[in-house]
Amino acid sequence: MLDKFKRVSSITSVVLAGVMAFALLGFASNARANKADDDAATQTFKANCIVCHGADGFGTATGKSLKVADLHSDAVQKMAKADLVAIVSDGKNNMPPFKNTLSKDQIEGLVAYVKATFGKKK
Repeated sequence: MLDKFKRVSSITSVVLAGVMAFALLGFASNARANKADDDAATQTFKANCIVCHGADGFGTATGKSLKVADLHSDAVQKMAKADLVAIVSDGKNNMPPFKNTLSKDQIEGLVAYVKATFGKKK
């Protein structure tokens, strides 16, 4: 009876260790994917948005003359992600549409980048 208990306990330990290993590998893989997504969104912002919004999100001289939104502002940061996606996709006021030059995933990544990078830190 004791031998059977030891075998079951041993098997349970091995299975548990395997499950934990897969969970850790999945977490590490997800972290790498998130890093890649973050890098892609950063590059998308640099390639398409900096000219008007500036690297700091407050707006360049050109952007301010076009009355671009301050990406730190409550008006931008309180917008729903879907509304920001629509603005980036379709354009608004002096902002051109990007739906023909950026994929839906790129636009969604860009919106997440703007929220995370320029959102108010509390």
